[in-house]
Amino acid sequence: MATRYPILLVHGLNWRDDWAISYWGAMVRTLKGAGYAVFLSGQDALGSVAGNAEALRRRGEEVLVQTGAERLNLVAHSKGGIECRLLISGLGFGSRTASLTTICTPHHGSKSAAYWLTRPRLCRLAGGAMESFWRAHGDLSPDFLAALEALTPAAMERFNLENPDDPQVYYQSWQARLLHPGWDPMDRVQLWLTKTDAPTDGLVSPESAVWGRDRGILEDVSHQDAAGGRRRKHQNFSAVQFYLHLAAELAEMGF
Repeated sequence: MATRYPILLVHGLNWRDDWAISYWGAMVRTLKGAGYAVFLSGQDALGSVAGNAEALRRRGEEVLVQTGAERLNLVAHSKGGIECRLLISGLGFGSRTASLTTICTPHHGSKSAAYWLTRPRLCRLAGGAMESFWRAHGDLSPDFLAALEALTPAAMERFNLENPDDPQVYYQSWQARLLHPGWDPMDRVQLWLTKTDAPTDGLVSPESAVWGRDRGILEDVSHQDAAGGRRRKHQNFSAVQFYLHLAAELAEMGF
């Protein structure tokens, strides 16, 4: 049974969903093959929360016109969940949104983001390289420091006060926790970068990722695994099956 409303998959920080390497892995093809109307969000990899929320508003309107639907199901990973919340509460998109599902989104901020901002030289070097890369691959206004500053606990505390949930929207969240990173270089680097927040999924702590209905923790799943971006042999988790189950649940709830 398909969902009543289309699904908009909203990606997170430091990647684009129109790049050569898929952010969502085989997710879009699989969900469409199962009969779901699925669309990609297309916002910047390193855009500010406000800038990306505005891009999501335009994209959301496009999908609604294209499908003739009245509302959308937003399924967001990582920072994309914060941008969706601003879209709903700050840009008045609540009446066009049926549900928001966030996965590994730092709703309560990252202590590690605040820690690394105390090292401005390192942030400028890393940020400058990433901004140049994504500007060459489609970003209109990449701003690494603005993206990082928005994810600190202090910034998210203000954000949460200024953007209360819209009662028209169903909110739910999943978290993840990486227990056995093995020798995956990306996992190792991320766990080092986020040691202030430990334990994490490699980037976001489970405590920070709770918003709305708490659906629980995906155990021994990394931040990227939770979006279906890659497969790790040592884990007992199928991103494809997880998202198929998520879409089926939304359909059962009338969304």
